[in-house]
Amino acid sequence: MEGQKKSRSVVWVVIALVVAVATYGAFKYVKRNNTIVDNTINLPQATPTPTPTPVPATPAPKPISSTYKNGNYSASGFYNSPGGTEQINVSVTLKDGVITDATVTSLARRSEARFYQGEFISGFSSYVVGKSIDNVVLSKVSGSSLTPRGWNNAIAQIKVQAKA
Repeated sequence: MEGQKKSRSVVWVVIALVVAVATYGAFKYVKRNNTIVDNTINLPQATPTPTPTPVPATPAPKPISSTYKNGNYSASGFYNSPGGTEQINVSVTLKDGVITDATVTSLARRSEARFYQGEFISGFSSYVVGKSIDNVVLSKVSGSSLTPRGWNNAIAQIKVQAKA
């Protein structure tokens, strides 16, 4: 019994010593970091710099003509799903390289693919209409992550068709 009391006493002494050392170290650290040193340097007053004469603005460059012909284009886009290859038909109207109208028709063979193609069709147009055909690479639309691959496939074909 006496050995246990001695062990407990030693443990409490060690704990008290650790707390004391930690407190001392923290106090020294805080005191050192709160010391303010005045290193002010008095610099001579600068003389005002004259205002430069404005340079005439250069005219904006002329817009580069689109590399795509205006018109209506269609292509079938294919993609792989867990149930096999699926297909959508994509039609776009281009004006100066910008998609002004787009439609997608579902050609899904399986009911799950029809569902996801329907979700894609209900939400894709806000991502593509009014955008450059070069900037409409889609990855996930309305929960559909595979149908956009068909879109991207079809758009790649349309770009080839519409090249000027």
